[in-house]
Amino acid sequence: MILLCFPGSEQGIGMHQFEFLGQLVLIGALAIVNILVFQKIRIPPVIGLIFTGIMLGPTGFHVIRNSGLISTLAEMGVVLLLFTIGLEFSADDLKKLRKIVLFGGTAQILLTGLVIAMFSYWLMDAIGKSVGSKEALVLGFSFSVSSTALCLKILSDRGELGFDHGKIALGILIFQDMAIVPLMFGFSFLTRGSSMPLESSFEEIALLLLFAIGMFGGFRLLMPKIVRIITELHAGEVLVLGALVLCFGAAWLASLIGLSLALGAFMAGMVIASTDGSHRISRTIDPFREAMTSIFFVSVGLLLDVNMIELPWLIAIALVVLVVKGLIMTGILMALGFSLRVSLMSGMVLAQIGEFSFVLAGTAKDAGLLDQHMFQSMLAVIVVTMIVTPALISAAPKFAAQVAPALGFMPLASKPEPKQPARAAAGPIVCRGEIHAAIIGFGLIGRNIAAVMNATNLNYTVLDTDRKTVKTMRRQGEPLFYGDCTERKSLLRIGVDHSRAVVICIPEIDAAIQCIRLVREINPGAFIIVRSRSLESTNRFYRAGADAAVTELFETSIQMFSELLKHFRVEPETILAQQEIIRREGGNIFRELVTETDGSGDDPAKKSQNGAGFVTSET
Repeated sequence: MILLCFPGSEQGIGMHQFEFLGQLVLIGALAIVNILVFQKIRIPPVIGLIFTGIMLGPTGFHVIRNSGLISTLAEMGVVLLLFTIGLEFSADDLKKLRKIVLFGGTAQILLTGLVIAMFSYWLMDAIGKSVGSKEALVLGFSFSVSSTALCLKILSDRGELGFDHGKIALGILIFQDMAIVPLMFGFSFLTRGSSMPLESSFEEIALLLLFAIGMFGGFRLLMPKIVRIITELHAGEVLVLGALVLCFGAAWLASLIGLSLALGAFMAGMVIASTDGSHRISRTIDPFREAMTSIFFVSVGLLLDVNMIELPWLIAIALVVLVVKGLIMTGILMALGFSLRVSLMSGMVLAQIGEFSFVLAGTAKDAGLLDQHMFQSMLAVIVVTMIVTPALISAAPKFAAQVAPALGFMPLASKPEPKQPARAAAGPIVCRGEIHAAIIGFGLIGRNIAAVMNATNLNYTVLDTDRKTVKTMRRQGEPLFYGDCTERKSLLRIGVDHSRAVVICIPEIDAAIQCIRLVREINPGAFIIVRSRSLESTNRFYRAGADAAVTELFETSIQMFSELLKHFRVEPETILAQQEIIRREGGNIFRELVTETDGSGDDPAKKSQNGAGFVTSET
């Protein structure tokens, strides 16, 4: 505290050299306290970190005045975050997102920028705070980008990056990062007296793209070899240093050609993802990433310096921006063929304004397009949208599952399906009264179930939210229909009202619960089996009315002890018997938990074992 309160003291050279340590200690201690308090009231830790920055910055107690080092560490945190996100996605995964990246990203930037610019120009004038046309364009396009660090961090923590809305968010965010440089070029044309020829600007952008493609090609050629050398050496120091060199080296190379540091790190991570050593690199980087991304969110709060008198109308502007961005993103995704539910979730995830907006706003201020007051007002709006983002992302699945059916009358939400083609003679014929099972979701699990149904001559229909998959598989004679499982008419389209069983294979918990309840209303006698990712969700599925829930945790443990017993040469009949006992006991225990909790209010977590010691609760 002495270091922070007396920055001008001349009491020794060491005191000046290590002044930043006092800042880091204070930030860390206060952040821990805030996170603990916020967790008690069920507020995400990210908000506690931002609130820490607000408390220590100009808006709060103004304890930290020189945040230069903090900003540097924060940027390193974003670089590490994007590197680890890249490790979860290979180049092939990104190819699947090309339609979202190219068409969705371009439309999102242009439409959001122009719409917010028009709102700024007209609405700000209506409340007596008019802005010029150039300022309006700066506001619009600065607010058009979303927070890569915040969105991907929350989606990763919630395990939703692999979901449809998580993949969409990743594609759009990567495009926005790439669009920062062209946007900065665009701002240069708005500067008074700018004499940069249009041809020169296009040449610079083309050269930038050429260098970016060349760098990515170089990464694909060299990175796998470097990773193999690093991971084959049995030295922990080499692995740690090598991982950091790969991450920050790629970011540095990207900065040399004008790309963002984070984008370079993501490209490197994405290339490394296809190598065998990617998991070791990721595990090594994780502790550094967690620490530095925490500092990033603190730095967001430190940037805020706003007059409290102006705060109400700044909050109002932030809410308008959230609604406008969310609606535009939802409409674009529906036009690209995604379901209303997935589009709504993606719109809510991407509704906030991002950290690169700070860069664009700073560029505009340096160019004379914004004054200091407008710049600080923009920062306040950005921070407000980021603060509410964790709550938006958490509420998105449930909100979309409830709202999507109510908006089913919209044209894009209820696009009619083409007439189902006739199936091959060797395959099952789907007609009224002969559907054995309706499958919800055509991912890996759904495809495997459909293949087995086909091989055993059992009839089925499938519902999926990916129009491209539906169109492709219908050409092959598969009975796929496009629709959302939270909509009654979509379930009726696949014959749920007269199917003997319904198999729910989607990963979204809230959507699956909504689907179970609708199936129970439509066909009370149907046998409902649902995929479950955790013990907690399994309990919720049984409460909603499922007959069986296949818990991934159970099946993993069953597979592991089965392999162990095989190794000890236990009789196959004994292994099968043990498998049956575990599955039967697990199902019975969950039903008992549901009944007892409904009847007596007992805490189901207390019943952690059955008589044989079988674990049924993660607590």
